[in-house]
Amino acid sequence: MIVGLDEAGRGPLAGPVITCALYLKKEPDFVKLNKLPQPDSKNKALIHDSKTLSEKKRRQAYKWLCDIDNAVFAVGKAEHTEIDELNILAATMLAFNRAIRKLLSVNPYLQEAKFIVDGNIFRTNYDIDYRCLKNADKLVESVSCASIVAKVVRDSIMQVYHDRYPQWNFAKHKGYPTKEHCELLKEHKLSPIHRRTFKPCKDV
Repeated sequence: MIVGLDEAGRGPLAGPVITCALYLKKEPDFVKLNKLPQPDSKNKALIHDSKTLSEKKRRQAYKWLCDIDNAVFAVGKAEHTEIDELNILAATMLAFNRAIRKLLSVNPYLQEAKFIVDGNIFRTNYDIDYRCLKNADKLVESVSCASIVAKVVRDSIMQVYHDRYPQWNFAKHKGYPTKEHCELLKEHKLSPIHRRTFKPCKDV
């Protein structure tokens, strides 16, 4: 059994960081869904990380993953205030551990699973067997799927914030430091959800 762990939202200037811990019960049929070529011997993943998929395809995949017959997952979140208080790495680890706690509380049998984390740094207080793997979101199906879930959930949260604070146009850039976002920061200053410890927010 493999549980994939990935995050979305470490780089933005605003909003939370979202993590996902996901276990696949079935082989995902995303080759047909995304019209991707069959995997070769060097890349076993049927899908790539969420950033390579269109929003429409991510939501199609997310709908499939929400079917309990196909997968089980849990999402963790660290708010922008926690990111400012702890730093982004510590806040991401906090969100990862929240996702793991939720997943194991509902699916205790997954305590025996191998947890694979995208990246090279991971910290947990849970007694689990884990491995950090660079580019795991491109190599391990469950990590790729966790990436999709985290991205869809975070984008939905940023849409809510867009409706609340439309002048910052969060629906478009999702809080990432795009040219437009940086220009809007100069015009409107900081919103309540901006990360005060991140550049260029510190300079506003």
